[in-house]
Amino acid sequence: MRNSPRNLNYVFVVAFAGNLLALTGDTTLTWSSPVLPKLYSNDTNINPLGRPITASEESWIGSLQYIGAMCGILPFAVLADRIGRKPVLLALAFPHIVSFIAFAFAKNIHWYYFGRFLGGVSLSSVYIVLPMYVAEISEDSYRGMLLVSYSTFASFGDLFPYITGPYMSVMWFNLTLAIFPIVFFILFFLLAPESPYFYVNKNDYKAEKCLTVLRSGKENLYNVKLEIDEIKNEINKNQKGDILNTLKRKYVIKGFFVALGLSSLQQLSGLGAILAYTQFIFEAAGTKISAEISSIIVGVVLFLASFGGPLIVDRKGRKFLLVCSSLGIITSEIVLGAYFYLLDNNGADLSKVSWLPILCLVVYTVTFNIGYGPLPYTITSEVLPSNVKFFLATITGFTGWLMSFLVTKFFNDLNDVLGRGGTFWLFSGFCSVGLLFIIFVVPETKGRSFQEIQALLDK
Repeated sequence: MRNSPRNLNYVFVVAFAGNLLALTGDTTLTWSSPVLPKLYSNDTNINPLGRPITASEESWIGSLQYIGAMCGILPFAVLADRIGRKPVLLALAFPHIVSFIAFAFAKNIHWYYFGRFLGGVSLSSVYIVLPMYVAEISEDSYRGMLLVSYSTFASFGDLFPYITGPYMSVMWFNLTLAIFPIVFFILFFLLAPESPYFYVNKNDYKAEKCLTVLRSGKENLYNVKLEIDEIKNEINKNQKGDILNTLKRKYVIKGFFVALGLSSLQQLSGLGAILAYTQFIFEAAGTKISAEISSIIVGVVLFLASFGGPLIVDRKGRKFLLVCSSLGIITSEIVLGAYFYLLDNNGADLSKVSWLPILCLVVYTVTFNIGYGPLPYTITSEVLPSNVKFFLATITGFTGWLMSFLVTKFFNDLNDVLGRGGTFWLFSGFCSVGLLFIIFVVPETKGRSFQEIQALLDK
């Protein structure tokens, strides 16, 4: 596709509006970190349930969103291809709004279950539909930067519960969170066009109008028509024969294998458990800094680190960032595992290095956020052909959320069986497998058009 820098700003504004939904989704990932300690309290002024929750209830609150994610991913991904990307993204705001309102006024544990499940329904689909939409409205020269930019918004979503949750009541905390999806809905409804790929795929004349808005205007109409021809060529190439025949093609199989591997390994790094139980991890580690402040430090670093990815992803490439990300995660989890092993098994006095868990999770979050966090979604949106993109992305997304559910739901069980040190070593082992997968299997997609990426995978 052709460069049109004069109109970059409008595409950026649309991506900004869409990324507010990514921000909302990630607040649900760290939501449990400040809320669970309140639900364990005996103080009815703090705990709206009027009683402390049990360990079983804690594990369900921490993980039910991933069951919702697995249930919600299929219908919304299908609808994105049937009715369009924009209406589906707008619809995904409502499960979040309802879930936060349910949390705000819940007096029964089952409302927390309901809200966590409902938030997950929206969360999973956002990470499928939004990257696809952004990839389809972007040009090759800045597609990677725009796709990775959502990680900055998502990281602020991770940070926000850390900095507000411990210091607000459960009701006002959740009512505040509900503001984000409401603002997203208003801005995206007013500003965002439908994806040109959706219009072209439906043989709709609106594709030209859509691209005219996204690109340079009427004076560059020739370039807009040329871009439509490129979209048509990419779609027609993958629609020769039925979907079953498409799925048998070498570049489709390899692209799906890459997307499935990255999606699974991303979650097996332990992200879900670390985000859900950040405050509890620091309490168990016995850091001298309070667990609340430690969580805020990690969240702030995560947010600041997220600015690096968009700036260098189209300079250094996807593989370089993924390799760096893997090495950082492996190192931090090995050291954190050793800390907990010495603490739990040898009764070692670690007071002089009580800062080490904070440092390890800071390293983890920084390196995760430049690679393992945003790039699996970016690469998935680039390596899958348009006519089977949503179908295969749904499978990879479902698998990733399944891994995240297992990691989060059984995190405490793993700690009981393997020890807290062994659990983090297990996560680092998965990341070591991921490093080899990235080096030998994942292709470099930097600066390549969708056609060039498919040709690369077809070799």
